[in-house]
Amino acid sequence: MLTAVLYILMGCNLANICMERTNTIYKDHRFWLILCSLAMLVYMTVKSYMAR
Repeated sequence: MLTAVLYILMGCNLANICMERTNTIYKDHRFWLILCSLAMLVYMTVKSYMAR
């Protein structure tokens, strides 16, 4: 349940940053923070399901 909420929040944050037209997305540090956090969340989710 908590994992689903985290995935939804990451998706919303990433969508909000992608919708902004004022900056280039790859130069924005928020994009990379969200992307790295999402990668860690995916890794932790996969790791926890493989342990079962």
